[in-house]
Amino acid sequence: MILLMSKVQTVLDKNEKKVLMLLTLVTFILRLTFSLISYFNQGVAHTEYIYWGQQFAAGHWIEPKDLTSGMIVAPFLPVMVTLCIKLFSDFAIPLYVFNALITSLVVPVFFYIGRELFNKETAWMISLWGVFFPEFFKYSPFILKESTVFFLLPLTLLFLIRSVKNPHKIKNIIFAALSFSILIHVDERYLFYLPVFALIFFLSKPFKLLVLIKSLSIWFGFVFILSIPWGIRNYKVYDQLVLLSPRTTAFTSRLWGEKITSLDYSSYEYVLNRNKEKYGNRFEQYYNQSTEIAPEGYDKDEIKIRAFLNFWQPAYFKPAFITYGYRFQKWSLAHNMASILFYGIFLPFYIIGFLMLIKKKHILGIFLASIPIIHSLLHAYMVSPLERYRSPVTFIVVMIGLWVIMMVAEYIRGKINPKK
Repeated sequence: MILLMSKVQTVLDKNEKKVLMLLTLVTFILRLTFSLISYFNQGVAHTEYIYWGQQFAAGHWIEPKDLTSGMIVAPFLPVMVTLCIKLFSDFAIPLYVFNALITSLVVPVFFYIGRELFNKETAWMISLWGVFFPEFFKYSPFILKESTVFFLLPLTLLFLIRSVKNPHKIKNIIFAALSFSILIHVDERYLFYLPVFALIFFLSKPFKLLVLIKSLSIWFGFVFILSIPWGIRNYKVYDQLVLLSPRTTAFTSRLWGEKITSLDYSSYEYVLNRNKEKYGNRFEQYYNQSTEIAPEGYDKDEIKIRAFLNFWQPAYFKPAFITYGYRFQKWSLAHNMASILFYGIFLPFYIIGFLMLIKKKHILGIFLASIPIIHSLLHAYMVSPLERYRSPVTFIVVMIGLWVIMMVAEYIRGKINPKK
């Protein structure tokens, strides 16, 4: 088996680009087929993104008809809906094609990250994993941000890694800033990563202050410039500086302007009551299905700890209550098994890999491995421990897990190789 894997690896190396193109094409066909079957069977699930896209298409860019709840989503998806309406009269199928395409392009992106940081064996395995990861299929037939985030986050990381490994190629920093700018216009929460990702420029070797200053200037400068157009629109609508969407004012209002969102992460009582109101009926409905006694809301410290653990949890074989103790969580057997197969089994190897990266002083590897931890802490703070919020960083956990598994396989191969 080990020798067969070695021969397969040799063939893959000789036909790298062709195999990657074939994998991407096959993935696209699979994703699109799944999306179209879902579309013809279930139709389109209307979302906030569709509503605002239709508003923009009707010409209500600055003064939408309905500002009672405010636009609580980032602008990229609504603008995409608008473009599809203008170009194709319909938005559903064009956006399903878009979702299928970008979640197929993760295959080569994963490969190149794996090759840049680890080895080709790991690169091929993570790209193959990217073909079949269920979450990439799950959100393709929906007009939601997930599919776009699945692509833009690893793409940004790839360009950042390349910008550090080749600090004199400015185009990598520009592409990283462009990809990241689109990402924050898809999901405003990733604005938090603007300074976090900037830390990677300190890892360039040999370290040169002028190179660092240039890299940071390009990174922050391009992101700032690309954020100006929507910033102007928001200022005209809300009469204050609003970063990307009103949700960000939950934080920026502490420095400037007013809070124009219902979110308030600083008020435990407010969020607890909000969740009780939102999920209260379902809490009562599902209470008797739980195998545990579900508390009426956890205390301040416990909610963060539970949210952190829920974020990493690979399966829910027993019914549980998450998100302040009110949101009911129950997964099917198929869901549990898929999550374990594509994520859970790699968790122990990820932990081992993280320790090995530290021991090897693999600085870029440590940076990549830290992203899921930072991501989990951010979502534990926001008490948003849902699987779909973990999915964008799951590939990092799996990639590092595969790297460890490949090293074990290499060790075994060396042990049984009759030529040695």
